[in-house]
Amino acid sequence: MPKMIIRKSFSYLLTLYIIMITIMISFVLLILPGVGTAADKIVKVATLVDYPPYCFLKENHKNDDAPIPPGSDSSKLKGYSWDMLRSSLHAMGYSIELHVYPWTRAMKYTEEGYVDVLFPTAKTKEREKKLYYSQEYVDQVKYLVYTRKDSTITWSGLMSLNGLTVGVMRGWNYGERWDSLDSLKKYPLSKIIQGFKMLHRNRLDGFAGYEINFDYTLEKNNMKSLFKKHPAFDKCEEFLVGPKNTRILQILKDFDEGKKKIIMNGTFDEIIEKWL
Repeated sequence: MPKMIIRKSFSYLLTLYIIMITIMISFVLLILPGVGTAADKIVKVATLVDYPPYCFLKENHKNDDAPIPPGSDSSKLKGYSWDMLRSSLHAMGYSIELHVYPWTRAMKYTEEGYVDVLFPTAKTKEREKKLYYSQEYVDQVKYLVYTRKDSTITWSGLMSLNGLTVGVMRGWNYGERWDSLDSLKKYPLSKIIQGFKMLHRNRLDGFAGYEINFDYTLEKNNMKSLFKKHPAFDKCEEFLVGPKNTRILQILKDFDEGKKKIIMNGTFDEIIEKWL
């Protein structure tokens, strides 16, 4: 056989071999769990502002939306839930593209798929129709009502609020028992400190919220002595959520696995000690 034909045959076989190897590698990357392209390891995460100590803006923060790789922190956000979420996803090799919005907008963008996942999110029947939830929770909250120190309300459960005007945080979940309560006026607010200032000025009879968040705000503003809090009327766990598609389900499963990893390596306890 002439050398020219041999060379052409060899070149053809080599090209065919390379194509076959490329196809096989691509197939393996598709079927193996946890393996994918670099883009697959960047997750778009939304969360809210004014939710200390779970999620809140850093002083003199920078509006940098560049992906945050494992081992790095955000230039704008801090808090217990953020550290928990960030450490869990980083443990699984994810970089995080962080977006901070008011809560109602964050939920809307998540449902519409502009971002991949949202945290920290309580379970409701309405949300579960549209969103997948992680198995592991991000944080836990207790719901309770704050009143002025001179309030004459005698607490005997939620019925103690009949006929009163009570502040609530716009878009926040308060549980099914609260949702079914229609014997009082619920006054929506955008900021925690705004609610306490209105309560102090007698413009509200009470202010319903989450114990750790509200206590943190009162301590930071030296206002804790002005109010009293009543026994919790409900509690819940908050999760990582995302719209119902296969990629989001994998991200949530990876978060679950990542949280287990940080519990095992001690990072979980360090976060609790730092914030709570």
